[in-house]
Parts: sequence; C-alpha cells; structure tokens
Amino acid sequence: MKKTAIASIRLDRIEDIYLTILRVAVLAVATICLCAAVYFAADALWRVAVSTKVETEPTTVSGAEVASKMRDAPDADRTSDGPAIPASVRTRHQQFVKDVFPAYYAIYRQASESYKKPEDKTLSSEQLLDALGYDLGTYAAGQDPTTRLFVEDENYRAQIKTSVTAALAGADAVRLLREYKAAEKTAQSCSTAYERRRVWDSYSTACRGWYYEPYGCEVTRSVPVERCVPAYPDGIVSPAVAFGRADEAFRALWLEKFDKNASDAATKVSEREATRAQIGPKLLTALQIAIGFLVVMFFFLIVAIERHLRRLSTGSKLAATAEEASEG
Repeated sequence: MKKTAIASIRLDRIEDIYLTILRVAVLAVATICLCAAVYFAADALWRVAVSTKVETEPTTVSGAEVASKMRDAPDADRTSDGPAIPASVRTRHQQFVKDVFPAYYAIYRQASESYKKPEDKTLSSEQLLDALGYDLGTYAAGQDPTTRLFVEDENYRAQIKTSVTAALAGADAVRLLREYKAAEKTAQSCSTAYERRRVWDSYSTACRGWYYEPYGCEVTRSVPVERCVPAYPDGIVSPAVAFGRADEAFRALWLEKFDKNASDAATKVSEREATRAQIGPKLLTALQIAIGFLVVMFFFLIVAIERHLRRLSTGSKLAATAEEASEG
C-alpha cells in the first residue's frame, strides 16, 4: 500500500512538472502572439497616417549655374508657325511685352552698351524678343514650356532675371565680353554657295559641233563659290551671343531641375501609396494572430482546469490513504 502511494506521488510530481512546462510554453506562445498582434496593428495604424500628397520641390536656378552652363550652350533655333492665335493669348502676350520683358531687355542692353564695338548695333526689344523665342508665335504654339513660364509664371520671371544678371556679371562672362571688345578680326569665316554661271564644258553633248575643236562649249550651271569675310578668332563672344547663351542655359537648367523634382515627388508618392497598400494585409495578419492568441489561451485554460482537478483528486486520495493508515 505504501509503495503504491509513493509511486502515485512520483507520478503526480512528474505530471506537475510536465504541466508546468506545458503551461510556460503556452504562456510564451500566447505572449508572442499578443506582441505580434499589437505590432501588426500598430504598423497598420501608422500606415493610415502616411499621406500620399507630396509637394513638388520648387525649381531654383542660380546665377553661378547659368554662368557655368552658358559656356557650352548652343544657339537655339526658335522658328515656329502656328494656327490662328486666340485673342486671350494675344492679350496675355502683349501684357508680358509691355510689363515684364522691358526689365529683361535692360539686362541685355546694359551688357551690350558696356562691351559692344563702335560698329555694333544693340538689338531692339522686338529683335531680342524674336531672337530668344519669346515672340507671340512661339508662345501661342506652346512648344516651349519656358516661353510659357516666362509669360505666365511670376516665380520663373524673378528667377531668370536674377540668375541671368548674376551670370553676366560673373568673372567668366565679363572676361569673354572684354575679350570681344578688344578683339580684332584676324581670322576668316568662309562659306560656300551655289551660283548660276557660264562655264566651259568639254563633255557636254548639248553643244552644236561639240566633236569639233575646241571641244565643248559654254553652258550655264550652278557652281560652288566660296566667299570669305574677316571674322573674329574662335571663342570670341559678342554681348548678344553671351546674353542668348545665358538665357538658354537658364532655361535648360530650369527644365532639368523641374523634371528631376517632379520625378522625385512621383517616386515618393508611389512609395507612400505602396506603404498604405499594406494596411489591409497588416490588419488581417494582426487579426489572425489575435485569433491564434485566443485559441492558445483557450487550451491554456483547459490545462489549468485539468491541473486544478488533478490537485483536488490527489488531495482526496492522500486524505483517504491517511484515514486508512490511522484506522489500521
């Protein structure tokens, strides 16, 4: 009887140890589930707060950048033919020519008057307007976004005036203009054009008696004629060309930076939309883990109840054994 009681006590201890281990494991799993559910729920709530609205960074171009860019800026060809121009477009452009462009023209005029040669002529406001592509036809065609911005955007106007002024006042531009003012036409600029001229053709069968000496006859043909005129050495830049390069450099830099800023903003919007797209999956994961936590706790409750009942049963058996021993 005594051996049976001892064996029963040992078995109970083993069961207690096993149930304790099981309870600790269940509690650990339940704790992990609870923490994971809280984490995924918090992560989903954070994603709700992520805004998909991204402001495009303002485009700014400095005078130093224009001065650096204008060294290699090609002269732009700005010829355009467009359809009938609406009255509203004409009115807007006329206001630009009257109120805005004079201040920009003054920058060119100052450079021209300071560094031009005696035989040079300063372009008029209308001539400069056409040369730079700010004329009504180019604006109405809408092919050049910088022309539209100059006419319509106040921020762009302020930037181009400030940057071009700073670029032309910079050391590089001043050096180029001074070189032009002191330069002499020591080189030649040659070009070839075709002209109609009377020439002797020894092989023309269109001549009468071409097979008699002297063979051939005079015919009228287009022949290449090369003409050369005095020119300045390479690298000499007039005030008009320098101003045009500064204008073109600013426009190119502005468009480049604008495209980059717009691309960066679009990338951020895509990233934030991708972040918000995970709200549903994150909440679903949190819900699934929470359900798993409840299931684990349910089994833990069953184990606790079973353990409690086993203790009651063991206590009853020990009491009965003690009572039998006392009676014996």
